[in-house]
Amino acid sequence: MPVDHERLLSRRQMFLLAGAAAAAWLPLDAATADFWNRKAPADWTSEEIDRLITKSPWAKTVKAQYASGTGNYGDGGGYPGGTGTGTGGGYPGGQGGGGYPGGGGRSRGGIGIPGIGGIGIPGIGGMGRGRGNSGGSPRGGAVSPYEGTVRWESARPILDAMKSPLPEAFEGRYVISVSGIPLMGGRSVGGGEDDDSSTSRRQEQDDLDRLKGLSSLRPKGRDVVQAGVVARQIGTGSSFLFGFSREMLPLDTRDTDIVFTTQMGRLVVKASFLPKEMLYHGELAV
Repeated sequence: MPVDHERLLSRRQMFLLAGAAAAAWLPLDAATADFWNRKAPADWTSEEIDRLITKSPWAKTVKAQYASGTGNYGDGGGYPGGTGTGTGGGYPGGQGGGGYPGGGGRSRGGIGIPGIGGIGIPGIGGMGRGRGNSGGSPRGGAVSPYEGTVRWESARPILDAMKSPLPEAFEGRYVISVSGIPLMGGRSVGGGEDDDSSTSRRQEQDDLDRLKGLSSLRPKGRDVVQAGVVARQIGTGSSFLFGFSREMLPLDTRDTDIVFTTQMGRLVVKASFLPKEMLYHGELAV
C-alpha cells in the first residue's frame, strides 16, 4: 500500500506543535508556582494573591473533624456548656472588616475587645460554661462538613499580600488564623443589652483563655507549645487568631513538619506546614 507522505507529514507536524506547546507551558507553570519569589509584591495580581492566602505553603484548606469524648467537648458536649450552635464561616475581613484581595481593601477586621479578647457575633456560636447537650451528635473523629482555611498570618509573604499589620497583642509571635469553620456548640454571645458591659467582656475573655488551652503548635519530634494569645476577628463571619511564642519555639528549615491543632467547640482543626516550602527570597518565612 502506498504511503500517504502528505498525511504523514501533517501528523508529524501536529505532534511537533503539541510538543512545543507543552514545552512552552512547563516553564510558565514553574514560573507561576512560586511567583512570590519571582515578582515584587506590588506586581502580584489579585488571582495570585488569592492563591497565596488560600492555597500555598502558608495557607491550607482543611476539613474539621468532630472531637471525641464528651470530656473533650465532643459528641454533643459542645464547648463547656452551651446549647447554641455557631454558623460562622466567611472570609477574614470582608464587609466591615476589610475586603477580599482586589476587592477594595484587605484589612484584617477588628478585634472584638480591647487588647486580646473578642466579643461574640450574633448567629456565630459563642463559648459558654457548664455542661453540654449530650444527644444526637456525630461520633468523635468523623470528618465534618465544615471546611476552612488555616493560614500562617505572621509570614512575610502573607503580610505583604494582606497589606495590613497584625494586632499589637500578637507582636513578636508566630500568628496562625482559622477562618471559615464555625465555633460549633456553646453559648451564643451577642445581641443583648449587656454585650458591651465589663462583665460580658470578662466572660468572653475567660472563654478565649480556655480556647488557648486547646490550641497548640508542634514541630515533628519536638515539644508542643501552647497558644499564648487568642483573639476573635469580626467581619462577615468568624475568624480566630492564635499567637505562639517565638522564643519558646525557634523554627528553621531543619524542621520537617509543623502541626497546628485547635478545638473549636465540637470541631477539631489541624493543619500541617512544611518549613522547606515556606521560603521567601531564600529565607524561612514564619
